[in-house]
Amino acid sequence: MYVCLCNGYRDAEIREVAESGVRCAREVYLTLGNGPCCGTCLDCAQDIVDDVHGAVAAPRAPADADRRPAAEAGEPLLMAAE
Repeated sequence: MYVCLCNGYRDAEIREVAESGVRCAREVYLTLGNGPCCGTCLDCAQDIVDDVHGAVAAPRAPADADRRPAAEAGEPLLMAAE
């Protein structure tokens, strides 16, 4: 099945790279040729990687958390003193 529509990566390809020792979905994508584009598939890809390594999936922040402004990501905004 296709996991990443942007790059055309399939679950079998992700699993194969994970079996070579890679433990991070972003690194799997780079190994396959391109990093993630829109990022909506990263949670699914990481689940496949975790399954290969027998890891218990820990709760993760949404894949786009690093793209949102700090206020939206739940982080306090720092303001300059007046």
